[in-house]
Amino acid sequence: MQLIISKNRVTIVNTLKTLSPAAADTTTKQYQVVFFPEGGNLVKEVAIKVAFKVTDAFGKGIDCKGIVLSDNNDTLVSFQSFKFGMGHFMFTPASTQTYKAVLTLPDGRSITQQLPAAYEQGYVMQLEEDASDVIKITVTGKATPNQQVFLFAHSRQVMQIAEKQTPANGIATFSINKNKLADGITNITVFNEQQQPVCERLYFKRPAQVLSVTASSNAPRYGNRKRVAFTVNTKHGNEQNGVAADLSLAVYRLDSLQTVDPNSLPGYLWLTSELAGNIESPAYYFSATGDEIKEATENLLLVHGWRKFNWDLVLNDKHPAFEFAPEFDGHIISGQVKHNTNPQAQSVIDAFLSIPGIQLQFYNTRTNKEGRFYFDVRDYYGQNEIIVQTEGPDSNYRVDILNPFSERYSDQILPAFSLPATQQYMLNEQSIGMQVLNTYEQGKLSRFAVPAIDTFPFYGKPYKVYKLDDYTRFTTMEEVLREYVPEVAIRRWGGQLHLKVFDFDIRDFYPSDPLILLDGVKVDNRILLNYDPLKVNKLEVLTNKFIKGEFMYQGIVNFTTYHGDMQDLKLDSKAVILDYEGLQLKREFYSPVYKTEQQALSRLPDFRNLLYWSPNVQTDNSGQANVEFYTGDIKGKYVAVLQGMDEAGYTGSYYFTFDVNDK
Repeated sequence: MQLIISKNRVTIVNTLKTLSPAAADTTTKQYQVVFFPEGGNLVKEVAIKVAFKVTDAFGKGIDCKGIVLSDNNDTLVSFQSFKFGMGHFMFTPASTQTYKAVLTLPDGRSITQQLPAAYEQGYVMQLEEDASDVIKITVTGKATPNQQVFLFAHSRQVMQIAEKQTPANGIATFSINKNKLADGITNITVFNEQQQPVCERLYFKRPAQVLSVTASSNAPRYGNRKRVAFTVNTKHGNEQNGVAADLSLAVYRLDSLQTVDPNSLPGYLWLTSELAGNIESPAYYFSATGDEIKEATENLLLVHGWRKFNWDLVLNDKHPAFEFAPEFDGHIISGQVKHNTNPQAQSVIDAFLSIPGIQLQFYNTRTNKEGRFYFDVRDYYGQNEIIVQTEGPDSNYRVDILNPFSERYSDQILPAFSLPATQQYMLNEQSIGMQVLNTYEQGKLSRFAVPAIDTFPFYGKPYKVYKLDDYTRFTTMEEVLREYVPEVAIRRWGGQLHLKVFDFDIRDFYPSDPLILLDGVKVDNRILLNYDPLKVNKLEVLTNKFIKGEFMYQGIVNFTTYHGDMQDLKLDSKAVILDYEGLQLKREFYSPVYKTEQQALSRLPDFRNLLYWSPNVQTDNSGQANVEFYTGDIKGKYVAVLQGMDEAGYTGSYYFTFDVNDK
């Protein structure tokens, strides 16, 4: 399985600085020409469809015309691109000689590129689709014409078709009912009798069931600071009954900087997320139906043929190793224990992570053979202080917390930045509006939704809680425990004092030390007994054995200070203490309300160009939802963009425009 990452180009401009003129692009234009035989390879004297793609240095498709020449410079085939620099032509290599293509670009430049080498023997596949919902796949094999071939079709790791055929005169034909295939992209692979993959290509089945999203507003135009209300409707295709769906909504002004994004959610889910590399204008393939869209889609799939699986690993049941574990419920904090002088020295040791505070957060794990450790942290929001400790290695070891962000960067070349004069004016206008909003509404812009966090400690309800202010205050922690905490005893062993928790099952104290925590930080007996008890607010005791991950603790003793900040606690020198940023809180979008005349007549300016944004517009079981917001002081044409999906996974998008004037 391959991780597909969506890329978007973002331009950041400092409007407080004078923009210098864009430097002239003196670099030589670079073009890339790639040919893709259908199924994978050219084979001598076998007709095959050959797709091609021509792109510039920035990955944008370039129109072209071209011819295929033999080694004697005889013209064999002529071709031209169809859409986004892609196209295809039929070609039959007469021999294994080297063929070359000469392409002519719109600027008159000519490029010569060799075609892939043709093999003396091998397999070729051809896919044809007729009007009766039948897909015919023809496999021609010259190496071993009578050996069986196998066809395997799968979509999103789910098998759709598995068939075998015995070729007749080296040709095997598979007929597949298109209705048996899943919507979206299907991978079709042909294997020989030795279970070796010999051909592969992609097929796209346009989603038959889509989420139809519509909206109707209460007016086509509005004045400044007026209420906008519209009803959202969602249903499946042309069905009458509505269906519940989750949608996102953005309402913003259309200008030279902001236009309607042509890339919709269906285009991303059905194409961009499935295909590696850059997909230019994925929404185009869903814009209409007909032969033009069908041919463009065919070209797109042909240039994305062999790219997804290493079939050797699959056939030998070798599971891929995931470099990055998915973060389902929180953030994964990772690190590594290293030897200061000998990097090869490794040992499996225990590691502990604590996030000090009133809300107890404590995690434990064990390093692997490379010294790596991972903590699956839950409900950790904002910036706080984390403490990582280890047990076992001596002072020659150190603990490094790894960078939580990917250190890989895109190798895509970006064009030289230039800002037309018309956009400079609009950019300055939006910058002023943003500064005005930050000045007058700063307090309302930084509102965050408080997440639902479980405030119970990881061990649940303790056996006993002691509020130290309810008892006589003593000057040492040893006196506190001896005088009024009968569940915890202090015993001398090995020349040192140790805490022991009482086991009510055997009516005796556990032989091993309990887990001792101070504001969530693991401490040993010596550090705890030397701590000032006047700084401790409460003490919780868990008398049962407790299993947490790979560890079993014979009781837990948890001390909490008044502010949860480990006041004056002196940790071991090997402990790592650093500021660490966790999950970001969900920010609440600010949209002013002008319900009353007094609110509408407010002298505070409203220069917003983004009127409304919500990631969770939810329609009910009848497929309806009502949305309302208010316009600002800037007139112009605005667009409302709705995108989302329902529980069945059907996706849809919709947008409409309205005008705002000063009347």
